[in-house]
Amino acid sequence: MTYQTAILDTPVIEIRRATPADRPALEDMKERSISALLDPLMTSEQRTEMRRITPFDPALIEDGTYYVATVNGWIAASGGWSRRAALFSPNGQGTCDAPLLDPKTDSAGVRAMYTNPDFARKGLGSIVLSTALAAARLAGFRRAQLLATVSGERMYRAAGWRSDEKVMVGSGNQPIVPGYRMSRDI
Repeated sequence: MTYQTAILDTPVIEIRRATPADRPALEDMKERSISALLDPLMTSEQRTEMRRITPFDPALIEDGTYYVATVNGWIAASGGWSRRAALFSPNGQGTCDAPLLDPKTDSAGVRAMYTNPDFARKGLGSIVLSTALAAARLAGFRRAQLLATVSGERMYRAAGWRSDEKVMVGSGNQPIVPGYRMSRDI
């Protein structure tokens, strides 16, 4: 193997803020991620409701708190944190109107963590999560919270998150999607 071959075989990984232009790729990756990594663990009704309560939320990009990990220019993972008082969008309309949190008394919310199934379990989601937590800490937050799916709960626990309670979430009178409220110091 030559030096040139080694360079070509080494992936280029970049972490950056998501932009509005990323939205089509992010929506595609989110659907692929849910389909491959979460759908097998849920019923048909839960899958439908999951998609209803997890629309693409432009507030994360507008707030500058959403990140992507790219591999050779392709978006491989995404996620972020929010200073808004909402862990998901129960009405499917996003969270632009949610009140802002006070970093002195509230926990930052970790939101919309997705990994392209082709890159699952390779550490990219953890890199995005670490980036989001570091940014929330720089913004003055000392604690973070999230709502983990059944497929993500084990990974978060291994990363130092505490499971506070098992919950059922959904829109309106449809709390049928299982999840875990989790928290940790940052």
